[in-house]
Amino acid sequence: MTSTVLWQRVGQGPRVRTRPRPRVRLGLRSLSCLALAVFLFLWLVLPYDSAVRLAFRFNFKRLEAAWTSRPSERWVYAQPPPSPVNFDLGRDVLVVLKTGYGTKDRVPAWFDALSNVNAFRDVLIIADYEGQGAQGDEDYPYSFKYRGQRLRVRDGVAHSLRHLRAHTSHPRIQKYDELSEAISEGDEALALQHCKSFGWELDAMKFMSGLEMAFQEFPDKKWYLLVDDDTFVIQPSLKPLLTHLNPKQPHYLGNAVGDFKARFAHGGSAVILSQAAMRALFKDPRALSSAYVDSLDETWGDRLLAKALLKLGIYLDETYSHLFNGEPPLLSKIRADRLCSPVLSFHKLASPAAMRELGDRFRDVSKPVLWNDLWETYGHTPPWRQPGADAAFHQDWDHVGEPDESTLTVRDVRTAKACKKHCDRRARACLAWSWDPETQDCRISHWMIVGSEAPGRVSGVNLPRAKYLEANCILS
Repeated sequence: MTSTVLWQRVGQGPRVRTRPRPRVRLGLRSLSCLALAVFLFLWLVLPYDSAVRLAFRFNFKRLEAAWTSRPSERWVYAQPPPSPVNFDLGRDVLVVLKTGYGTKDRVPAWFDALSNVNAFRDVLIIADYEGQGAQGDEDYPYSFKYRGQRLRVRDGVAHSLRHLRAHTSHPRIQKYDELSEAISEGDEALALQHCKSFGWELDAMKFMSGLEMAFQEFPDKKWYLLVDDDTFVIQPSLKPLLTHLNPKQPHYLGNAVGDFKARFAHGGSAVILSQAAMRALFKDPRALSSAYVDSLDETWGDRLLAKALLKLGIYLDETYSHLFNGEPPLLSKIRADRLCSPVLSFHKLASPAAMRELGDRFRDVSKPVLWNDLWETYGHTPPWRQPGADAAFHQDWDHVGEPDESTLTVRDVRTAKACKKHCDRRARACLAWSWDPETQDCRISHWMIVGSEAPGRVSGVNLPRAKYLEANCILS
C-alpha cells in the first residue's frame, strides 16, 4: 500500500519527510475468528445459569427447531431400541407421588386409576404432613394401601426444615407450623382452611425434599418420575421413551414452560430425572442448601428444581417435551407437531371421580397412546374421517378451548361460515376454529381439542390439514 508523503517543519530546521502508520485492515475471516474466540471465552467462564448462556441456548434451539422437520417417532416402535438397555419399568423406575393434606382424597383414586398393565412397583408419597403406615387401616390421612401394603406418607416440608434451621422465623415456615398444629389437634376444618389459603406455598418446598428422600431411600433406581396427585401417566407410552434413553446420562425431561431465563419442566405434566441427574443434584451439599433456602420464597417448585439443575449444567431436554401434557384428555391441545406422537400424561384431574373415570378409559391399554387416539378413546370419530359436509361445522361444540396469547381472535364475524373462511385463509397456521354467535368472536388456533359441549357455539377443524398430517405421520 502506498502512502502519501507529508512535509512538515520541525523547529527551524530543514523540512523532513514523515510517513503515516499503515492502516490495519481486518478481513471478514479475522473478524469471525475474533468473535468466535470471544464467544468461546465467555462460554467457558460464564456459569451455566448465566443469562448470556441461557439466551444463546434458547434462541439456538428455536432456530434449530425452525429448520428441522417434525421429529420422527420411530424410536417408539423400534425393536430392539437404538441403544439397548436392560430396562424394566417396575424395577428401574421410582414414582414420587406429590400430594398434600388438602388433596389427600385424590391419592386412593390415583392408585385406583392404575391400569391392568400397571408395572409401577415402588411409590414414595410426599406431602406437607407426616403419616405412619403403622397407624392402621382406619387412620385414613396417615397411610394409603397399594399392592396389599400400607405406604407411609413422608413430610417433605419437615425434611426441608433440616436445611433451614437458621430460617425458622420465615413466614412460610410459620404457616407450616400452623397447619401441623391444626392436624395434630384434629381440627380438620381449620387444617383444610390452611391448605386452601397457603397450601401452594408449602408445595414449593416439597420438590427438592421429595427427590432427596427418594434418592436417599432408592439410590439405585435408573429413573425418578415426579407426579402430582392429579396427574395420570400412561405407562405403555412411558416405557419406550425410557428404554430409548440412557440413565447414566444426566437427563431432565418434561413439558417445557417459562422463558429463557428459567426454562423448566411443568410439574403437573410429570417430570423425569435420570439416575445421573439425581446423583449430580444431590452430591453437592452446598448447592443443595442454597436450593432449600430459595424454596422459602419460590412460587413454583418445578421452577426451583430447574434452577438447581441449571447451576450444574443440566438443561431441560426439550426433544421430548411434546410427549408431556398438562391438560385433561378432552381439553388436551393436539398440535400439528404431535398428532401422531405418544402422549405420556394428563393433568388437572382434580376430583377423585375424574381420575377414576380416566383410569377406566385407559384400563386395558397395552401399547403407546397417540395424541390422535384421544378422539376414538372418547367415542368420537375424528372430523376429517367423517363423511359429508356436516363434518365441517360442529354445532354446540368447541374444538379450540381456552385461548392463549397465540390464539387469534377476529371480532365482528357475523356467521360460522365467515369464521371458517378466516381459518381457510390461514390454512398453514389454523388447525381449528370456534365461533360464538353472541359475541360474534371468531377464534383461530394452531391446535385442536376433542372438546365438549358448548351450547350455542359452532366449531370446526381444518379438515384438509388434519387429514394431511395424519396421512404423513412419521412412525415407522
